[in-house]
Amino acid sequence: MSATGQPDPDLPATSEVEGPAVRGLALLVRLALEVALLVGAAWSAWTAADGAWWRWPATVMAPIVIGVAWAAWLSPRARRRPAEPVRFGIEALLFGVVGAWLWGHGHPWLGVTLVGAWAVDRAVIATTARRR
Repeated sequence: MSATGQPDPDLPATSEVEGPAVRGLALLVRLALEVALLVGAAWSAWTAADGAWWRWPATVMAPIVIGVAWAAWLSPRARRRPAEPVRFGIEALLFGVVGAWLWGHGHPWLGVTLVGAWAVDRAVIATTARRR
């Protein structure tokens, strides 16, 4: 910033300096959230099937089903990626359902934290998106 309050043309814009670092951190948080989604699904299936014969199969299948859905529609390498609003809806559904499961099975703060962290991270990634 110059003394007149105008941006200094010799200095890079703030977004050019901070953008890659913030985006990189947001993508790292995104990876952690995806792992937390899978762990939360397994934990929810384990607690939902308390004492039932299908406890182990449900615990194994819950993260597999989410992983297959993620790979099919949300992965950057997915063959048939839907439009961005549809992908957002699928993500919101997955994180929302697992958050609600966690809430319903006695872990409300984990559910709220998972969904809230996802929403904040999604917003940061969207605002630091690469310009093409």
